[in-house]
Amino acid sequence: MQRIPPMISMTLLLALMVAVVVAGGTPAQEYKQRAAKIDADDAKAHYALALWCQEQDLNAYALREHRNVVVLDPEHRASRRALGYEKVAGRWAKGKDAMAAKGFVEHDGVWMTKEEYAHYAKDDIAAKQAKQARIAANQALRKIRSSDLRVRDRAMAKIEKLEREHRLRPLSIVARGAPTDVRLRAVTGLGELNDERALPPLYKRAIFDPEKAVREAAVQAIKATDAKGKIGPFVKALDSSFSTVRVHAAEALGALGDAGGVGPLVRRYRVSGGSGQSVYITEMVQRAYIQDFDVEVAQTSFIADPVIGVIQDGVQLHMRVLSTSGYIDIYESRAIAGALQKLTGEEIGRDPKAWADWWNSKVARERAETEGSGES
Repeated sequence: MQRIPPMISMTLLLALMVAVVVAGGTPAQEYKQRAAKIDADDAKAHYALALWCQEQDLNAYALREHRNVVVLDPEHRASRRALGYEKVAGRWAKGKDAMAAKGFVEHDGVWMTKEEYAHYAKDDIAAKQAKQARIAANQALRKIRSSDLRVRDRAMAKIEKLEREHRLRPLSIVARGAPTDVRLRAVTGLGELNDERALPPLYKRAIFDPEKAVREAAVQAIKATDAKGKIGPFVKALDSSFSTVRVHAAEALGALGDAGGVGPLVRRYRVSGGSGQSVYITEMVQRAYIQDFDVEVAQTSFIADPVIGVIQDGVQLHMRVLSTSGYIDIYESRAIAGALQKLTGEEIGRDPKAWADWWNSKVARERAETEGSGES
């Protein structure tokens, strides 16, 4: 067998390649020729071309033609499936969208049912929900002080729609520093939580808020909770050094409706309106002078110690506060008397002594009844 020289074989190879190109070109070139002859709006022709591309292993071109088919005919099942779509709940989806549409949840790269996800990722779920709620609350809080009533209303509505466990923080913030209309809603919302953590901001609003409507709403919110010892903070506030705080505490005790507040109110009333203890004030001038010298003669010295005398001149005053006047009489007395009337139903007026006498007789009767029942 005669060998073909290398130079001749290379020449023959190039000739064959040229012959192939002249005859029909490469598959990619033929695809372009076929695509140029297709009507742009002919979905069937595009689909046929996609099938031809698959036979020629022109996968990229096949996907292009399937996408063209889907654009022209969104419900073309074959092209949809070739592109990886599947129909779930009446719509086409693929990949993660399809899994999510089927009700699966991805966690740490694994797709699982919602029940499995709730079991295995409950801590992550809670953290994610808390973060989302905090972001939503912060967005609302930035608008809660707007001068536009409608903006405030929408912001407050977003906070009220948060899950119960995520409302405490934003409601507490709104209650202490927002316009009156949203403060009222915040106080009511805190009461609806019926959570011990909501009590501190409610007590602060009931005692310190400048608006009477907000204070009253806070007291009603406290009253509606299941907390015990509700009167405690108000009783403590009766001893405040600020008259306004004492007045608000007295009003709150009256509105709270707990008979346990009667005793503290009577005691506070007696202190603010009754006689005080006797006190003595002494004003005195004291002068010292040399009265004499104590002389002692020794062998080598002469010693003379001065004798100091003291003269006192002054006056001692006996005082007792018989009554008070001004803010306490006009406002605090009225608040305490009003609270006592609400709690007891008694029409005694605003005389501190009359209330003290009534209270003492009541305590005496109850003590006698208790002792009598104990003896029997």
